[in-house]
Amino acid sequence: MITRELLRAIRNDLPMKLTVTRLGQHGPISKQSDGYFRFQCPHCKELRATVNPKNNLAHCFCCQKNTNNIDLMLLQGHDFVPAVTILRRWLEDYRDDLGDPTPSANSDSLQTS
Repeated sequence: MITRELLRAIRNDLPMKLTVTRLGQHGPISKQSDGYFRFQCPHCKELRATVNPKNNLAHCFCCQKNTNNIDLMLLQGHDFVPAVTILRRWLEDYRDDLGDPTPSANSDSLQTS
């Protein structure tokens, strides 16, 4: 089962910059500018989606839509469960790199059977 805690961690704790970077050539065009991470909005295609570092939510200043990590994966064509599985793995890797083994990111938090 996919827990509420796992979804919150993916949405809030996994940096959007890491998600966009890991998507590589399949992800949106991005840049670091004026201290903010910006990327091509998946809705309007303008390079105006800016990540708020306080809440890890991208807001497009062109079409006014918000995007989080899960939204971004779904808009890239992934189905929900595979998207969460990929993002959970990236979150685990990110936390391992930080030395932060938080329980909500462990493999027991997601059961797809």
